[in-house]
Amino acid sequence: MTAIRVGVVGAGNIASIAQLPTLVQRDDVDLRALVSRRDDPTQVQRRWGFDTVYRTADEMLAHEDLDAVFVLTPRSEHVAGVESALRAGVDVFCEKPLATSTADAVRLAELADAHQRILMVGLNRRFAPVYVAAREAFGESGATFCVAQKNRPGSEYRATFENAIHMVDLLRWFCSGDVVDVSASAAGTDPWEEDGTAALIRFSTGNTGVLMAARTAGAWSEKLDAYGQMRSAEVIAPDFVAVTVDGIRTVRSMSPEAFGWATATETFGFAGAVRHFLDRVRDRQQPLTSGWEAVKTQQLLDRILTVSGLPTHEQEGRQWASKAVK
Repeated sequence: MTAIRVGVVGAGNIASIAQLPTLVQRDDVDLRALVSRRDDPTQVQRRWGFDTVYRTADEMLAHEDLDAVFVLTPRSEHVAGVESALRAGVDVFCEKPLATSTADAVRLAELADAHQRILMVGLNRRFAPVYVAAREAFGESGATFCVAQKNRPGSEYRATFENAIHMVDLLRWFCSGDVVDVSASAAGTDPWEEDGTAALIRFSTGNTGVLMAARTAGAWSEKLDAYGQMRSAEVIAPDFVAVTVDGIRTVRSMSPEAFGWATATETFGFAGAVRHFLDRVRDRQQPLTSGWEAVKTQQLLDRILTVSGLPTHEQEGRQWASKAVK
């Protein structure tokens, strides 16, 4: 099997935990090039086995013959990296969100279509084993009711946009259909660092989703409950799922004791997302979290933010850089 020639833009903390460990384990991946702004990228180059290091994505694309590029930069730099790769005729995996604005996300999805390229966004929860098991219980029609929560102590810049996007995407996936109506509210006095958001979403399938994204919780927690067709699914991420069908409750635990090789890379779906993308590069089918799927999730998130009175754009002059390009 011919190796997939891969370039990576950004190799910071998230990339080192999420995507790079899976890429280096693949025999069919050739890590050709890295884009890094480190003064001395030698250590990261050696750690992951990149052949060459460049300063910019455009420089890399001009000198390398690549099949795929992973854009793992801060979100403010996603658009530039993705656009350059698509225009160069290269398939792209981009960390979430695809763009800081929905308009830019739409433009990138259109660009991928125009260049007949695969564009996938790292909405990794759809590939987490616990969420996959829960979703399979409801089939094509989805869950009648779904409650998705991601709560944690302390706020951050654009907290709902940054963290609740995974739960919003899961609600779309579990409930199926188009969005019909959204009601929502936010807490806190600072719209750029809110204390949390709650939302009620009705879908064209008749299904209903509930979002809870509190930033005033006592501890970090992520969970989902779904009901429909006389079935129930309970997820406590990343390592517990219980599915009840006809009164029989089946429990799967992916704790280290029961699933010894499991790490966050596997249990949160990061590894599954990378493998899914590489498969789509080969078979040319649309990924589960394609550019257009990411657009629909971001459109719904925008509606939730708007109804809640929160901004749908970045604060002028403010840079979000907790995932530094290093």
